[in-house]
Amino acid sequence: MIDTVLTLPDGRSLAYTDCGEPAGPLVVYFHGAPTSRLDLVGAEESFRAFGVRVVSPDRPGYGGSSPQAGRGFSDWAPDVAALADHLGAERFAVMGLSSGGPYAVACAALLPERIVSAGVVAGVTDMGWPDAWEGYEQSEATLMRIGDEAAAVRWCEEHYGPDGSRFFESAGEMAAADTAWLEDEAMANGLFTTVSEAFHQGVGGFAQDITVQGRPWPFDPSLITATTRVLHGQADTFVPIAHGRHTADVIPGASLTTFPDHGHLSIITEIPQLTADLTGSLR
Repeated sequence: MIDTVLTLPDGRSLAYTDCGEPAGPLVVYFHGAPTSRLDLVGAEESFRAFGVRVVSPDRPGYGGSSPQAGRGFSDWAPDVAALADHLGAERFAVMGLSSGGPYAVACAALLPERIVSAGVVAGVTDMGWPDAWEGYEQSEATLMRIGDEAAAVRWCEEHYGPDGSRFFESAGEMAAADTAWLEDEAMANGLFTTVSEAFHQGVGGFAQDITVQGRPWPFDPSLITATTRVLHGQADTFVPIAHGRHTADVIPGASLTTFPDHGHLSIITEIPQLTADLTGSLR
C-alpha cells in the first residue's frame, strides 16, 4: 500500500492510499463518516486478487487532507478529477460507502465523460427527499439538522470531544451481523484506526461533512449515464434501506442488490467483489 499526499491546483493537500494491483483498472473509493482513507487497508490482498487498483482519498478536513471552507457536494468532483489525472487514469470507476455514497453519485453526475461506473454501498441518499429522515440514526440526524458548520463543530466538540475521542461512546444499536463483524479483531482494529485517523485534525472535517450531507443534492442524478450498482443491507440500523432504494430509483438504469442479514458494517465484506464488477468494462 502507498499512503501519500497530492497537492491540488489550489494548493490544498489531498491525502490518499493506493492499494491493490498497480496496473489494474482504477476504482476511486470514498470513505464513510467519520472514517478516512484507511477504510480498506485490510482488503488490499483481495483487491490484488481481483486485479483492481483502489485509491481512497480523505475528504477535506479528514485525516491528512486540507480543510476546504464552505465546500459542498459539487466541490468534490474537481478534486477527484485532479487525483485521476495525477494517477494517469482518463476513465475510472467510483464507489462510496455510507456518507461517501452521495459523493460517488455526485462524481457520476458531474464527470460523465470520465466515470464508467459507480457503486453506492449502504449509502446515504438525497436528504432533500422528505422520507430520507424516517428511521435515520438519531445522533447523526440531529447533527445534520443543525445546518450551520460552526454550530455543528461546537455540537461535535461537546458530544465527542475536540479530538473525537468519545465518538464510540455514542454508538447506536447495531445489527447482529455488525456485532459479529466487530468480533473479528482485525476488523475492529481496522475500524478504530480509520476513525482515529478521521479525527487527526479534530472534529471539524466530520462536522462539515455531516452538515453538507444534510442538504439537498445540488446535482441531477437523472442525468447519470454510468452503470450504477447500489448495495444495501436490510438489517442496517444506521442508514435505512429506503435510502438505497431511493438512490437506485433516481438514477436511470441503476441496479439495487439487498442483503437480508447485512447491517451497516458487515456489508463492507461485499466491497472487493463490487470493485471487480465495476471495472469489468475497463479491462
